Amino acid sequence: MQTIDLTNIKKEKIENHTSKGNQPKWHIGNKWYKADHMGYEALAEYMVSQLLKRSNLKNFVSYELVGIKYDGKETIGCVSENFKENYEMLIPLEKLHRQYFGIGLADAIAQSGVNEKIDYTVKFVEEITGLRDVGKYFSFLLAADAFFLNEDRHTNNIAVIRNEKTLEYRFAPIFDNGLALLSDTNDYLFERDIYDNIRKIQAKPFDVSFDVQLDAVEEMYGSYLNFNFTRKDIYEITNNLADIFDEKIIKRVEEILFEQMRKYQYFFN
Repeated sequence: MQTIDLTNIKKEKIENHTSKGNQPKWHIGNKWYKADHMGYEALAEYMVSQLLKRSNLKNFVSYELVGIKYDGKETIGCVSENFKENYEMLIPLEKLHRQYFGIGLADAIAQSGVNEKIDYTVKFVEEITGLRDVGKYFSFLLAADAFFLNEDRHTNNIAVIRNEKTLEYRFAPIFDNGLALLSDTNDYLFERDIYDNIRKIQAKPFDVSFDVQLDAVEEMYGSYLNFNFTRKDIYEITNNLADIFDEKIIKRVEEILFEQMRKYQYFFN
């Protein structure tokens, strides 16, 4: 695994969109670097992108592992390619809604039921951006979050990209999966039973239950996500990580993925 020294590189400004805060981030040239902050976020990003490559979801950010030196310490991180062109702007849905209606999306939908929240969000995005198949996009997104147990899909982690020359919009690739797979080892202790940890997780952005919001979006817009990997494929990926991560971390990630494969068997049809 390559190590990069970012000691003299200014970190990107951290905007706390979530109670857990954000990972330290750096933007260098066409690459983004993120350092572990709560546990094994880089591993989560890497595993999610590796397994999404074995699915029918094509619009996502791919992450690779990297060592990062900064502030007198060395930690594990991940690196990804910048997915925007120079003349494009990433606009989170939270910000987009505030620009047009003077209130953030999270506050606008806070008092509604889950179906109403999803319906409102889909229609709002279609109205402002002119994009179609927004419901399908959310079906893919919420299915992936449910499978990988991504607890950080707040309304600043869902975005569109606007071309500042043409003012046309496109869907942003799915990004920020670092708080998946129980990566926050402060909240999801190794000493606690893995199923107790899974039950503790609260989803976002439409309901605290992954299954409630997934059932709602699939009922409204259909089910689309399909995986084509096996347990053997997971072992092949994790076997290459033995020199980077502690065995208990790798075993935990494997156990989580096997449980999610059992629970969401219909994703593998």
